[in-house]
Amino acid sequence: MGCCGQAVGNRLTISQKDIDEGLTLQLEYLDGQTATVTGRVTGKSYTFSGQQRVGSVDPRDAPQLLLDRRFRLKGINRPIAR
Repeated sequence: MGCCGQAVGNRLTISQKDIDEGLTLQLEYLDGQTATVTGRVTGKSYTFSGQQRVGSVDPRDAPQLLLDRRFRLKGINRPIAR
């Protein structure tokens, strides 16, 4: 069983604790046109463009965006431990 934003096989397991601590996912935008999308869960707006291809996204909004072939998972932003 994975935790703390770890990959398990082809799946990424993220806990509520990860979300509460500020873990975000880096998504890469593969198109050149500017796109602003609103996260279905959080209501946050995310803007991507040909010049701003990588952006941090709340993990609760990421599944919706990853259904769009213009986006792919680039990485995980783990919060710095204090």
